Amino acid sequence: MFDKIKTLLTGAAPDHKGQEAYDHQHARLARGLPLGMSPEDFAGMRLDGRVTFDLLALAPYSDLLFDSSMGGQDLHIAAVGTVDLGQGETLVRFYLENDTWVQASVASGQVIEYKLFDFFQVQHLANTEFDRLINEHGVSNAGVSLGKDVLPLESESGQAASYARVWGQQGVPWSPPVLLEEEVTTLESVINRRVIHHCMLYERQLEGEGRYEYVLLSGEVDEEDRSYQLVTNLGIDLNPNNIRAV
Repeated sequence: MFDKIKTLLTGAAPDHKGQEAYDHQHARLARGLPLGMSPEDFAGMRLDGRVTFDLLALAPYSDLLFDSSMGGQDLHIAAVGTVDLGQGETLVRFYLENDTWVQASVASGQVIEYKLFDFFQVQHLANTEFDRLINEHGVSNAGVSLGKDVLPLESESGQAASYARVWGQQGVPWSPPVLLEEEVTTLESVINRRVIHHCMLYERQLEGEGRYEYVLLSGEVDEEDRSYQLVTNLGIDLNPNNIRAV
């Protein structure tokens, strides 16, 4: 009895192994995320986790080009990317097994919005074509201009839409793309992969009120294999309540 009372008064010896196991588990779950943030800050999303989206709210929008048929699918999170925008702002991207990805916009350690993007089209470019694309009035061989004030787009089914430029100086026919540097972490990563993006964001309002569809054009340089490509991403706003992650 006296030994038990002594233990209660002096406190139990610290469990170093338990703390180390906890720290290891926390580091594993937070891998690729901004320092000081955890999956709980991102609706549970994490590297090597799984996620499902409820996209039933998109059903009434017949003019939507974004493919919402992925709603309800159980998807593996294969990679996590971060883009430091400065002044306490960061983009965190969760890349999924089906060529879609979620972008979380973070300010001062808090997620302020989510967008869900789909890789709509990928064009592989030669070095000279890429240089022409990212410079003023540059146009790819496929006729895509990165920075033009209006972007027309057509789906495989022939449905067409037009999107207005969001970034850059308004009222001018062309604005230079925004340069972003992304660090991408995968399960196999020993060193994070660095990807340079030359981006422009476009949007259009769908029929009805309050819902927008986005196009993110990105001229990308993968510094690991020195490849060049123009990626067209179709996106929508995503309510965190419609994210189910484990």
